[in-house]
Amino acid sequence: MQAPILRNSCAAALAALAVLFALPLAKAAETVNLLTWEGYADDSFAKPYEQQSGCKVSATYVGSNDEMLAKLAGGKASVDLVSPSNDTTMRAIDAGMVEPIDTAKLPNLNQFFPEFQSPEWLTKDGKLYGVPYGWGIIRIIFDADALDGAPDSLAVLWNPKYKGKIAVWDDIELIYMAARLLGFKDSFNLTDEQLNAVRGKLKELKPNIRRFWTTASEMDDLMSKNEVIGGMAWEATLVGLRKQGRKVLDLKPEEGRGGWSDSWLIVKGASGNPCVYSWLNWVSSAESQALAHAVTGYGYSNARLVDYLDADTKKVYHELGMDDPENLKKVDWWKPVKQRDKYLALLREINAAEQ
Repeated sequence: MQAPILRNSCAAALAALAVLFALPLAKAAETVNLLTWEGYADDSFAKPYEQQSGCKVSATYVGSNDEMLAKLAGGKASVDLVSPSNDTTMRAIDAGMVEPIDTAKLPNLNQFFPEFQSPEWLTKDGKLYGVPYGWGIIRIIFDADALDGAPDSLAVLWNPKYKGKIAVWDDIELIYMAARLLGFKDSFNLTDEQLNAVRGKLKELKPNIRRFWTTASEMDDLMSKNEVIGGMAWEATLVGLRKQGRKVLDLKPEEGRGGWSDSWLIVKGASGNPCVYSWLNWVSSAESQALAHAVTGYGYSNARLVDYLDADTKKVYHELGMDDPENLKKVDWWKPVKQRDKYLALLREINAAEQ
């Protein structure tokens, strides 16, 4: 899941931390080859790993999950580890592109939030096929002055008085969100009849939509210039606006919110590379994930990450609910969509529809 890269004040302090656990040492000049998102091999935590392990980190960045799997399937790159999102992991697993994780080699897994210890998007035939890493919740945010209180339903986005004042993500998550509001139990496997109901609901929303955004910076700009009063957003936008002194509400709708989770998967046959498990051991640690949070602003799988954050960053992490295991239970975690083409066609239709 790619998003704009953030940095905060804890990065410098954390970068000075020594590696506090033993890494399996690799032979000189060994390299771990990553096919991943920007920010997942940042020097702030890749360099300390190289110094301690003797391994080199070589990262190739991609812009989408489809691109990641295409490169992997095409065999055009030497890859040891990939980090797809949770609506894509099972595609790689079912295709035999990746191999099970030897959990005995990764003691840090015991520190993970329960939601990330054996998630369904990584588990097949009783085996774990990946190490959960960065994650996020798709937020519903509003300018506090524009609302009376804090509404507890997604229906607030459909309120006619917000005509032309809402921005939404130009992503399939918009389909999922409407499905939740309609009470459909499985947003990811909608029938044709349910998709038609979603179509009608989104057409009702269209007059309120001023802009479909594709990057967090677009939503930042819309909110900063008061072109919109709220809508769908990533954590980065919420945090950034609050740092500007804006009073922005992070609504928690009773219908739930969507969430994504990226995981490290071992490419089939790559586990013989001694750097693979040393990298997985490092990136699953609370220390390295705190460094990664300083770069991306994402949530991370190790519950002890907060112990390595400075006071200000820890406060923000808590306000976002990223340290609360109960909060994670309420997330509608992304899953594969069998009728993905139909979902995307509907998204394009709504985007192009007249107000």
